[in-house]
Amino acid sequence: MFRALRTFYSWAERRYGVPNPAQQLAPPHRRQLLPRTLNTDQVDHLLHVAAGRRDRALLLLLLDTGLRIGEASSLSRHTVAKQTLTVSGKTGQREIPVSPQVLQALTGVGVGPVLWVGPKGELTVSGLAQAVRRALRRAGIAGGPHLLRHTFARLYITAGGDVFSLQRILGHRQIETTKRYVHLDLQDVVNQHARFSPIARRDYRQPRLLQ
Repeated sequence: MFRALRTFYSWAERRYGVPNPAQQLAPPHRRQLLPRTLNTDQVDHLLHVAAGRRDRALLLLLLDTGLRIGEASSLSRHTVAKQTLTVSGKTGQREIPVSPQVLQALTGVGVGPVLWVGPKGELTVSGLAQAVRRALRRAGIAGGPHLLRHTFARLYITAGGDVFSLQRILGHRQIETTKRYVHLDLQDVVNQHARFSPIARRDYRQPRLLQ
C-alpha cells in the first residue's frame, strides 16, 4: 500500500505539479518473516519414509549441506571427496564439507560417475526436484527442495553454528542473506537459554540454611 501511494503521488507531482506528501513519510517497518523449516522430528520422519536408496541419499545430502537442487544435480562421483563436495552454483564453484553418513549413502547410488539415475537414465534438475517433492508428500509435508535448504540453515544455527561458515556453505554473496536464519523464534530462544545460560549449565543446588 505504501509503495502504491508513493508511486501515485510521484506521478501526480510530475503530471500536475502538486506537492508530494509521500516525500515526508518514512516507509513502514516490515516484520522479517522467517523461512519455513522442518523441525528435527519432521526430518526424522521424512528420512524414515523415503522410498529407495537414491531418494534417501538425496534427502540426506540436501539436509546435510543446504545445497540448491541445481547444485546437487551438478555433482558427480568425481566431485565427491573424503570430506568435501565441489559444487557449481549461482556464485560459481565452491567446496563445502559433507558428513561421513552422507558420503556412505552416496556410495550406494548412481551408475559410474553419474550419481542421480532414474528408469530412463540420468535425472535432470527437474527430475531431482520431483523426487524431493514426492518424498515430502509421503511424509505429509508440503514443499519442495528449498524447504530442505532452509531447514539445514536453521538447524545449523540453532545447534550453535556461526553465520560466517554458514554463508560459505550456502554460497551467499551477501552476509545479510544468511543472517535471516539467525532470527530465532521464542522456542529457539528458550532452548538456547537452557543450553548456554551460566546458571542453567551448572548444578546450583539449594544451599543448606545456617542454623
